[in-house]
Amino acid sequence: MADDAALVAALQARDQRAYAQAWTELGPMVRRLVSRFFGPGAEPLDLSQEVFVRFFRRIDELRNPEGLRGFLAGICLGVARNEARRMRVRRWVSLTPAGELPEVSVPSSDIEARQAMQRLYAALNRANALDRSLYVARYLEKMEVEEVARAHDLSFGTAKRRLARATARLNRILERDAALVSYLDRSPVSSRAPVVADVPARLPAHIPLAGRPARAAMKERA
Repeated sequence: MADDAALVAALQARDQRAYAQAWTELGPMVRRLVSRFFGPGAEPLDLSQEVFVRFFRRIDELRNPEGLRGFLAGICLGVARNEARRMRVRRWVSLTPAGELPEVSVPSSDIEARQAMQRLYAALNRANALDRSLYVARYLEKMEVEEVARAHDLSFGTAKRRLARATARLNRILERDAALVSYLDRSPVSSRAPVVADVPARLPAHIPLAGRPARAAMKERA
């Protein structure tokens, strides 16, 4: 985009005004991605600051201005993975001693959606940092595989293989949760509830379960 190209040029020229512009224009994307990585209870502002510090330091590495947002997403996911490795994710998402996510404020009609979101993040908490990063980028952030590859500094083929393995591992966890599978099976793809902390309260119905529709998967397991 022309605006992105101008912003990249200004950042690489060390124009002080460009730093504030980047924070204003790109900050919401970074905070959303952090929130989707860690779930409710995350502190996106704190991590966003670290993301932008690294982004500004590495801006000269960006050769194609059109790839600005993917470049930033890659840095953001890297910061999130490092944070997940340094600290127990349970602390970051403020799990209760029983291992559950705290209550979040959503309309009463969306209680089932909130519970499904909690179940999904409980499953993600058991994944390793790379699996979680790939899964969040592809299915929650809805990045194309090529974008996922660039964000993780992988070739297209490697990203596709690793994403398939990560999805399969997470599917094995998700498929054991009959309530979550049932919810995903019944939710229309286009359905969306109000956003809670930049994380969709209603989960996307098209999250794959081992590449099969949820209903078919459950029938095979019956």
